[in-house]
Amino acid sequence: MVQKCLRTKRLDEMTNLNIIPDWTHYFTMCGILAAPGRIEKVSDETYELLINRLKIPVSNLLIEASSRDKDLSDHWRNKGITIAEDTQQPDYYQWQYGIPNISGRGINFLLRFNESDNYRDLGNVISVEDNTGNAVAYEFGFGLESLLSKMHGFKKPMEASLVSSVIPYKEGPQEKFIDALMAAVVIFHHGVEPGRGKERHVLKKLVKGLSFLRRKMEISIEQIADWSDKFEEVEFSTDGSRDKLIAGIMAYESQLTKFIDYARNQVHAHRLKNDVGEKLLKKLSREGINMGILPAEIDEVINAVLS
Repeated sequence: MVQKCLRTKRLDEMTNLNIIPDWTHYFTMCGILAAPGRIEKVSDETYELLINRLKIPVSNLLIEASSRDKDLSDHWRNKGITIAEDTQQPDYYQWQYGIPNISGRGINFLLRFNESDNYRDLGNVISVEDNTGNAVAYEFGFGLESLLSKMHGFKKPMEASLVSSVIPYKEGPQEKFIDALMAAVVIFHHGVEPGRGKERHVLKKLVKGLSFLRRKMEISIEQIADWSDKFEEVEFSTDGSRDKLIAGIMAYESQLTKFIDYARNQVHAHRLKNDVGEKLLKKLSREGINMGILPAEIDEVINAVLS
């Protein structure tokens, strides 16, 4: 199976410029889904792909596994793969699928380019089980960009992503920005509008984060439009999301300007009454939240108007 995946669990980190993700929100997942009783076949095919077809040296592959999951890891130990066995965190090796009474337990594959390189997560072999512990399927999955980047000695999966064929990879804040841009364009492309509830809320947070990053990095609206077009054209052969993305960014920045003006007026009025204190700070913070301003920007605005 080959499918595009969108992972958006760390959106609150967009306003932290010290955190550059080691992975991308939008990536290509490849794998196998097999029937119960076929764990040996899944393991054999996984080994055939990684070691025999892709010529990955055995010494560059590492498996992390819970000590209780030897039924999944022993096959690899017998093949000479190093197993890092964890006796403390069995929950780390469990998965939820959003289906009642279905969960998974698995082993993690890590890959490095050579012996001087660091290992990075590659994928998993998982036993999909019902609430009685009976296997209903087995799954092997890996991120294509993660695999390619490690095989070729790249620093990050984004270097092996399709986006880097049209927007040259640049390590640091730009890769953080492009990562968020890809996720936003993908969601816009599928007809979602920013708003409340699930994917609409996720898109709203992405748009706000892009606005925050663009101002910190001094990226122009024209540059965002160009990058948006280039990514959407290479990924979907269309460029219809740019205008909606730009409109969303401008709408947020207009709201931010209103909040700045509100905060300045409130501070001025309270200073005339010699009443600048905790009550005012709470009022400003509450109004910022009501206006949909990012928490990091609320703090910045308050500190700026009080200085």
